[in-house]
Amino acid sequence: MISRGDVVEAYQKLLHRLPESEDVIRHHLSLHQEVAALEQSLKASPEYNALNPPEKARRSTPFSSVIASLLNGKSKTITAAELDWFISESDKLGPPATPPVEEFWKGMTYSPTTKVNQDLDPFSEEYVAQQIAVYHEISGREIDQGKNELTDFDLEVHVAAANPYAHHAPHGVAVHIGRVARAIEYSGLGIDAHVLDMGCGWGTSTELMAFSGLRATGLDINPKFVELVNRRAARLGHKVDAVVGSFESIPGDTLYDAVLYYECLHHAIKPWETLSLVHSRLKPGGKLLLAGEPINDIWKHWGLRTDPLSVYCIRKYGWFESGWSARFLTACVERCGFKVTHFGAEAGAIGWIMVAEKATQR
Repeated sequence: MISRGDVVEAYQKLLHRLPESEDVIRHHLSLHQEVAALEQSLKASPEYNALNPPEKARRSTPFSSVIASLLNGKSKTITAAELDWFISESDKLGPPATPPVEEFWKGMTYSPTTKVNQDLDPFSEEYVAQQIAVYHEISGREIDQGKNELTDFDLEVHVAAANPYAHHAPHGVAVHIGRVARAIEYSGLGIDAHVLDMGCGWGTSTELMAFSGLRATGLDINPKFVELVNRRAARLGHKVDAVVGSFESIPGDTLYDAVLYYECLHHAIKPWETLSLVHSRLKPGGKLLLAGEPINDIWKHWGLRTDPLSVYCIRKYGWFESGWSARFLTACVERCGFKVTHFGAEAGAIGWIMVAEKATQR
């Protein structure tokens, strides 16, 4: 079995850079059993060939022709019958976010065969059931977020790294820093305000809040993420702690000054339920911060995202990848007892930031 370190070393050796993301590393770990197979895969990539052009490079097949041959007359609309083909051909080209995959995915979308009545009440159990049926269709499995949403990684590497991601390029890290920083800026929170970081994941947002002078409690379903956050906090001396929990279960009875969801609320099957829960765990006037969330018009109200990356993650890993219209998310937040004070788009497909305040009356 290859390790995370093997993947990083192979990238540095052959492509002279780090992998794009932890998802890319996980992709290789799931695809290859031996280092030799991993290196062979990287050597077959257009990026490697561009760095190491053969003497007769002009005879090589143009990249656009490779993609055209893969499609071979197929529509760029993916159907249920083509899902496994879509995953297989994507994996042959490389991990998500690499140029060959991005080119292959360009213009692609998924067309569910499961019928969804978009005139239903979007908060109703009937509508939720129809969207779950779409999830079943794309993923080919039952929902089990306690299993499918977990991420494995080399804990020691991430504890010791400059930032919790340990694998993003500096410009990629800067995107996350900017979004979280602006959410903190728009919140108007004071020094030592206590913030609950829901679905904290790697803990980058948790660390940034502590660096800004806030107290932060991270919460995640993955015990390994919780350990990472706590060990880095001890190393850095931050006012941070982390606990195991979920969108449906927040340990303890602490009342917080604010709650942050960074790039995670879209994994909630019923976001109005977790938002109602955190409303009950906020002090009067407490702030709700949403950052890095997907706003789109794929569905009238909300539903599974059908772009290639979302479909890939749903099918390959079983993640629940939802998205909402701006109108629905606003209605959802207000339904849970919040008053929106800021809502605007940031750069990127999931770059929206919303700040809302716990209303005195619901």
